[in-house]
Amino acid sequence: MTRKINRRTALKYLGGGVLGLAGVTGFLKRRDILAFLDADEARSQQNPEGNGAAVDTRLYRSSGQQLSLLGFGAMRFPTQIVNGEKVIDEELSEKMIDYAYRHGVNYFDTAYMYHGGKSEAFLGRVLKKYPRDSYILADKMPGFELDRPARAKEVFQEQLDRCGVEYFDNYFLHYLNKREDFDRFYLQQGVLDYLKKEKAGGRIRNLGFSYHGDVPFFHYLMDNFSWDCTLIQLNYQDWNEETESPEGTRIMGSLYRKAAEKGVPCFVMEPVRGGRLASLPEAAEKLLKEREPNRSIASWAIRFAASQPEVVTVLSGMSDLNQVVDNINTLSDFKPLSQTDQMVLQKANGNAAALQAVACTYCRYCMPCPYGVDIPGNFRVYNDWAAALGFLDEGREPDEKQKEEFLRHYRNSIEKSARADHCIRCRKCLELCPQHIDIPAEMRKIDTIVQDCLNASGRGKI
Repeated sequence: MTRKINRRTALKYLGGGVLGLAGVTGFLKRRDILAFLDADEARSQQNPEGNGAAVDTRLYRSSGQQLSLLGFGAMRFPTQIVNGEKVIDEELSEKMIDYAYRHGVNYFDTAYMYHGGKSEAFLGRVLKKYPRDSYILADKMPGFELDRPARAKEVFQEQLDRCGVEYFDNYFLHYLNKREDFDRFYLQQGVLDYLKKEKAGGRIRNLGFSYHGDVPFFHYLMDNFSWDCTLIQLNYQDWNEETESPEGTRIMGSLYRKAAEKGVPCFVMEPVRGGRLASLPEAAEKLLKEREPNRSIASWAIRFAASQPEVVTVLSGMSDLNQVVDNINTLSDFKPLSQTDQMVLQKANGNAAALQAVACTYCRYCMPCPYGVDIPGNFRVYNDWAAALGFLDEGREPDEKQKEEFLRHYRNSIEKSARADHCIRCRKCLELCPQHIDIPAEMRKIDTIVQDCLNASGRGKI
């Protein structure tokens, strides 16, 4: 049920400051969120010495800099529809970035493909107002979609131009997941040597890689090359989870421990598993709320990642102000999870396993589908509604009302041409998925559920 709050009530919440806002912005209108951000900026100008919570920092050994424990990921900015096209809501996104900066966030991460190629230019324009040495900018080489060294050089220059900077503080080889692809592009074609030259010339300050492969390949990279940093997925649910993939076994805790063994600083992506760890089964949430009544469920995932000592910065792709506020509160005056906290989280994680439908983090690396299927959109509806309505409960058939409800949400959320029945199982998406999901099989499963719901409702088509 949507809770309506009028402007006067909204501004009353906003006047309560950062802590009073947490958990409320999901109910506020866009204009009221903008009003809060403007008020926070005004308070900051009046009191330059401090304006509420400020994110803790950690020493980045590779550069000697103090980096904010929270990093702002530029992959999931709020969007709006303009002339029928989904674009970055630039006014709101800029004010969110400014708010984060005022509250101590100095690490910003983007990539060539984010927001359809618009993220770099937008982020660069926003950060241009701040002194270049006051923030850390990270970008990535999209080797997985390039075919020759000359193109790599063109893209690197294009990224600098898009961001309007002369150098990147951190530069990652984006989405490494197969040794043969790494060897072919970065070693045999000389792209790694090229990037090392750019580092020697000062246009890259620290060189690393973002990782989506298995344990043996990670060990190969760590044992045979010198890196300033690495960017890995890390969350409490998959910390010691053995995940079968076409390449073998991948364990997040193992990757972290190998990086720590080599003394390579870790940056963390997907700490909340694309938002999946922000909402847990009722029993799991009850355990966490009994332990920390005033903390959000998502904050436990952020705290788990930040509690690992070799982690420098925890990235969050923040898409609304509530996430920004909550993450800043979580990582201000930060204290690592205690042993008791860890035990409570482990117990809650046992219940959280029931949440699993499809382990999609909605990163959109699989997109665009050549046949128009909205892969993450289909998974999001399935994940959000299948478990809640009982489609995943063994031995229990959802009733007609539940099937009709699922059908209604599916129909309202996914364009007809983008639905699961348009998947022809070309399998082009399989190599692109960081989670190694069998996407065609899951699309068939979703389509089967949709058809079953249609039959139950007496409709021949959706």
